[in-house]
Amino acid sequence: MADTKVSDFPKLDETNIALTDLATIRDISAGLNKEIEWQDVFEWMRRTQSLPRTKRLTADHSISSTTGTEVTDLTMALEAGTYTVDYYLIVQSATTSVSPMLGINFDGTAAVKSFMYMFADAGTSLLAELYTMDDEGVNTAGFIAGRATKTYTTTAPNLGSTATLAVSTVDVDIPIRITGLLIVTVAGNLELWHSSETATATRVETGSSLVVVRTA
Repeated sequence: MADTKVSDFPKLDETNIALTDLATIRDISAGLNKEIEWQDVFEWMRRTQSLPRTKRLTADHSISSTTGTEVTDLTMALEAGTYTVDYYLIVQSATTSVSPMLGINFDGTAAVKSFMYMFADAGTSLLAELYTMDDEGVNTAGFIAGRATKTYTTTAPNLGSTATLAVSTVDVDIPIRITGLLIVTVAGNLELWHSSETATATRVETGSSLVVVRTA
């Protein structure tokens, strides 16, 4: 069969590209044309070119127990390397005095691990930070509350508000961010765990996302 120049191939509509589609590349060192799946191209870029890796929660993670369970949609496998980690979460609580509790775990080995947990505080003056999660925040104060941790947790998550008023309003979407740095020496899974402060319903909402970037 006669050879066909790559420039003569029909153009593929970018809206119809599948991760299993093949691309033609030139292996300069071997002097050969080769095929590669787009999925492999993206994986190479994630590992070597700082292309973000993302996960999204496809269904609410609801719990009415102080014993945490893993939010498996947001579990991500990581090879050895240095990573920045950002969880962008929407949470709810069915009771104002009950906090959603969150925890980070990594089941491989990380030489360095450090995370910060943040939310808008409902305090209304500079002397009245409440440590109460709010869905809007207050312009006159503008507190961002939270804490830092270097401790992994699974069934006993350690990030939340144990104030008298844990959330300002029941059953509303409250934005939470957990950001951090992880230096992995032995590959493993990065995990998010969720429990309720008491045996009352709390939720991590659909669409909550994880963005991880390998920086080295």
